[in-house]
Amino acid sequence: MKIRPKCLAFGENDVKGAAYTSDGYMLPCCWLDQPQIERQVIELGLRDDELLLSKNEKLEDIFTSDQWENFFQTLVNKPEESCYMCKKKCGDKIDESEWLLEEKTEFRSMEILLTANRNCYTSVAL
Repeated sequence: MKIRPKCLAFGENDVKGAAYTSDGYMLPCCWLDQPQIERQVIELGLRDDELLLSKNEKLEDIFTSDQWENFFQTLVNKPEESCYMCKKKCGDKIDESEWLLEEKTEFRSMEILLTANRNCYTSVAL
């Protein structure tokens, strides 16, 4: 498996820049700011409290953090352990089956959580 991360410059024209999220974080790209991948982004540490833009004096502090370094090291050196969105969007000749099951699992987890939250909300509202 090979990933050609668009969030890293490889001299190509399709380089994606970092994304600023509405809750004050920087992420390697906007594809990681999706509800269905939130759990993986949190597990990667990219939404750790210390990485809030408001808690850093400059972007470089975030971009050179251990969390970001680990994220990129995994992309480059252990692509099979990367989050499914990276495989889906930046995978180089990767068969859909290599990320599709992960995506379905994340959607199923999200669906269960939303159903549970909806039930809680409904029961409180009654």
